[in-house]
Amino acid sequence: MVTSSTPRPYPRFTRVRQGRVIGGVATGLSRHLGVDVRVVRLLLALSCLLSGAGVFCYALMWVLFSQTDADADTTADSGSGEPDGPSEVSRTDHLLVVLAVIGALVAFTLVTGSTAVRLWPILVIGLGAVIVWRTYDRGVDFSELRGGAPTLLAGGALVLTGIVLVLVNWENRQAFGTTLMAVLLTLAGVAVLGVPLWLKMWEELTLERAERLAAAERAEIASRLHDSVLQTLALIQKRAGEDTEIAGLARSQERELRQWLFGQRENAAAGAATTVFAALKLACGEVEDTYSVRISPVTVGADGLLTETTRAVALAAREAMVNAARHSGVRDIDVYAENLAGELSVYVRDRGRGFDPEVVPEGHHGLAESVRGRVTRAGGTALIRSAPGEGTEVILRAPVDG
Repeated sequence: MVTSSTPRPYPRFTRVRQGRVIGGVATGLSRHLGVDVRVVRLLLALSCLLSGAGVFCYALMWVLFSQTDADADTTADSGSGEPDGPSEVSRTDHLLVVLAVIGALVAFTLVTGSTAVRLWPILVIGLGAVIVWRTYDRGVDFSELRGGAPTLLAGGALVLTGIVLVLVNWENRQAFGTTLMAVLLTLAGVAVLGVPLWLKMWEELTLERAERLAAAERAEIASRLHDSVLQTLALIQKRAGEDTEIAGLARSQERELRQWLFGQRENAAAGAATTVFAALKLACGEVEDTYSVRISPVTVGADGLLTETTRAVALAAREAMVNAARHSGVRDIDVYAENLAGELSVYVRDRGRGFDPEVVPEGHHGLAESVRGRVTRAGGTALIRSAPGEGTEVILRAPVDG
C-alpha cells in the first residue's frame, strides 16, 4: 500500500542567539542549511576578501532577518537531521571573525587605495554600529532606555567619533565636497543609530495593534453571547433543582466562558496563577467543580504578584472553602478579598450548621492545621468565628510587600 505524506514546508531562516559571536547570522545559516557553523564562518571570512562583499551580506542579513532563541523548534523546522553547531563560542570562532575583519580591511584598502590611517574611522564606526545592533537584539526597551542606556550611549559615541575622524582626515578636498560628505556621513550615522529604534517602535506598534484588534473582537463576541449563552447557563443552574451535577457543570462552563470573554483566562493547572486574586479565583473554581457548591468571589483593591506570604494565604483560603463545602451543609459560600493599605485580607463565610470552636468535632482539625498554622508560619493571622447553627467565618490577614 502506498502512503502519501504531506510535504514539509520550507524552513524559514532566522538568526540564532545561542552560540553567536556578533549577530547570529552564521549560527542561523548553520541550522538552516544543516552545515557546521565553523564552515559557515570560514566561508563568510573568505567572502570578505571579495571587496568586502561578505561584510555587506552579513550586515544585510543582520538587518533584514529576526532573531530567535528557540533551539528545538529551529532544529525541527530545518529538517536537515544534522547536529547543531556548538552552543558555546570557542577561540576558533573569534579567530575567524578577526580574519574576516582583516580581510575586509585589506580588500577595502586594495580597492580604494586608502591608507591605514583612513581605515581607523571606519573601524570605529563599524564597532559602534555593532554595539548598537547587539543592544537591539537583546530586546532593550527603547521607550524607557532601562538597562541598555550605557551600551547605546557607548555605541552612539563611537559612531559619532568615527564620523568626526573621517572629517578630520579628509584632506585636499574643496569646501563643497567636504560639506557634502559631512552631511552624508552625518545622515549615515543617524540612520545607523535610528534603524534599531525604528524597528523596535514598529514591532511595539504592530503588537499593540494586534492586541487592540483581539480585544475588540473579544468584546464583540462577548456582547453577542452575553444575552444568549450566559443567560442560558444561568437559567440551567436555577432550573436544575436538586440535580447538582447539571448545575455544577453549567456553572463551570459559565465561569470558563466569562474568563475567556473578558480576558481573564488562567491556566487550569494547579499553581498556574501568578497573581493573588487570580489564585483565589482559581481556588474557588476548583472547589466548586470538586464539591458541587456555589462560590461567589469578590475582590477589592489592586491585584499583586504572588509571594510566599500571599501564596500561603491563598492556599489557606482554599482549605477554608473545602472545609465549608464538606461540613457546612449548604451549597453557597461567600469569599471576599481585599488588598488595601499594604495588607491582604480574605474572608470565607458560609451560613451552614457551624460548630463550637472550643469543642472541635472529628474531621475539623484542618482549620487549625491547614489554615491557621499555614498563615501563621507565613507571618499572617487567622481568625475563626463559628457557632452551632450560625455558620462559620474564616478571616485571614497578612502583610503585602510594596
